[in-house]
Amino acid sequence: MKKGRVLFALSIIFIIMSYLPTNRLLPEWSGSTGFYDLGPGNVNGPTVYLLYNGIIESDVSISGANRDVYFYITDSYGKRVLDVGRIYDGYHLEWRAQGIDLYRLNFDNTMSLVSHKYVNWSFQVFHYNTLFFFLGIVLLVIGTLQVIREEKIVQKVKGILFKEPESQVVECQYCGTTYSKTFDKCPHCGAPKKAQVRTKEKKSS
Repeated sequence: MKKGRVLFALSIIFIIMSYLPTNRLLPEWSGSTGFYDLGPGNVNGPTVYLLYNGIIESDVSISGANRDVYFYITDSYGKRVLDVGRIYDGYHLEWRAQGIDLYRLNFDNTMSLVSHKYVNWSFQVFHYNTLFFFLGIVLLVIGTLQVIREEKIVQKVKGILFKEPESQVVECQYCGTTYSKTFDKCPHCGAPKKAQVRTKEKKSS
């Protein structure tokens, strides 16, 4: 099989793998754990840097008062990119980043006027999907260029191997008779071949 097509096929495989749940198949890339004591109206949460298509998996447990908080993710501009809403007791999150950014997991106790909430959290980050995706894109570009190059080489070889054979007959410029190039002159009228006539004209001049 041609090298270009092999690279092209591998690129498709890697791109498909980049959308698989690698967090369930491969060990974590990095992770962290922590605890927050959220007073009334307080918002707090850890930050994590994610690449495109990177996966974060998080576990949260809540205690105190009604054991509830608002839970959402914001980007570096403060925009909510995921709003889970109000969670009770605990929550398990799996989320895939749609861009390269510094994200924050927000635990929001603004619904409470007097009560404290105690939040235990942990998260694991998986960048295998990012790695597979960009590797697939690189192989796709290289494979495509290689296929184009190989096709040009094939066409060139075909042109050399299968070019039309040179005509072995000539036409007499005087009587119009066609005859084999092996003859030095026309067998019908005796006139020399055209090339020979031109040679003689050059010598005479």
